[in-house]
Amino acid sequence: MKSLQKSRTTNPTKTIRSFQPPVLLASFVHTYGSGCLEVDAKSMSWWIYFKDGKLNYASHASEKSLAYSLKWLKLKLAIMSHEALSWLEENSEELLNIKPENIQSIQYFEYQIICYLVEQKYLEVWQAQELIEQLTREAIESFLSLSGGAVRIERELFEIPVFSRLDPKDTISKCQTRLNTWKLLKPLITSPHQRPYIVSQDGFFRTDNSNFVSPRLKSKLGTILRGYSIRHIAAILQQDELDIAKFLYPYVDNKSIILREPEAPFDRLTGLESSAPKRIQRLDSAATETVGRKFSTPHTPTPNKRQKSRPVIACVDDSPNTLDQIERFLGEENFSVFKFLEPIKATFQLKRLKPDIILLDLTMPTISGYELCRMLRRLPGFEDIPVVMVTGKKGIINKTRAKLVGATDYLEKPFNRASLLDVISRNLS
Repeated sequence: MKSLQKSRTTNPTKTIRSFQPPVLLASFVHTYGSGCLEVDAKSMSWWIYFKDGKLNYASHASEKSLAYSLKWLKLKLAIMSHEALSWLEENSEELLNIKPENIQSIQYFEYQIICYLVEQKYLEVWQAQELIEQLTREAIESFLSLSGGAVRIERELFEIPVFSRLDPKDTISKCQTRLNTWKLLKPLITSPHQRPYIVSQDGFFRTDNSNFVSPRLKSKLGTILRGYSIRHIAAILQQDELDIAKFLYPYVDNKSIILREPEAPFDRLTGLESSAPKRIQRLDSAATETVGRKFSTPHTPTPNKRQKSRPVIACVDDSPNTLDQIERFLGEENFSVFKFLEPIKATFQLKRLKPDIILLDLTMPTISGYELCRMLRRLPGFEDIPVVMVTGKKGIINKTRAKLVGATDYLEKPFNRASLLDVISRNLS
């Protein structure tokens, strides 16, 4: 992977002891439109890149944070692409061998890796966009907590592929809202970089919170609360890190979980200093409602980039009538229904969608439901997603074969609304 070598002119550094990050960003966009805003504070640097008034990318890093960032990237790639993960594993040592003076490689660290993986066709463009937008939001979120630092402005940008063009105002507003929610978790939880450990297995597993989190997900959490940061845990479970923090809150409160300090240099960022209240003993009512929200099976954002608020039902069938019937039966329920006519194309969409349950027709012309189910079970993250075979074929042989390829349940045609809701409820509980 080639390093960026282009030289550029940078304005002199200006130290601003007190500034308002949203105002600084808005002022930069209004004044320049394109360029990079760089801020040094708390042993780290933030680089925020704009082009034609749009937010392309933001990163925050230091020489000490690269291994942490690489771990996060590996956890994300483990879900997206085995080829990309294998390449990253093989080249990790070389990637981390960056000379301290090579600031270009640090500020574009993840971006260069992602660009290379796309170039080598280890990642799809939409996957690169998803990664870059998440990195950008995380960097902006932490930037908004700063109260001062050394500011530089770079007008000339490197010629690199642009995967994302976010609206700055909308992004800042959403990140500010999230930051305010993080503040509500203080003083118990102060940073996504904190590392939760279970100190009382009995206290953690004895508490009956089946209304809030599935036993399967809770059991998985119990195995990974051993040193991963909240951010890394969110990447493993394909959940939002703020939701993970909200779930952990009562366990930290009853002391069955302790939080260790973030790894350096993120230990300097735990203050959430901007307008942070001195001490809040409990979440307010709005935050408490979100703590009690039930977790679904781990998932990734849907293709339209919106976070799922309802269980997602994916239906694969070569019959438009059957798909329309399923959608009609579920239309009045609290589900998001996605229909797929072509099973081969559906496989690629399902990898991105990560539904909560899959309804799969057994008899299709290009590939059978048996074969498709077997393929899905081999995909990372699809091991535990319920797959219901929908078919007019009856008999113990067909049901047994469906079980052998990994099907969770069986729905016989013709079905009615009651039988459809019953099989979905049974497999989502």
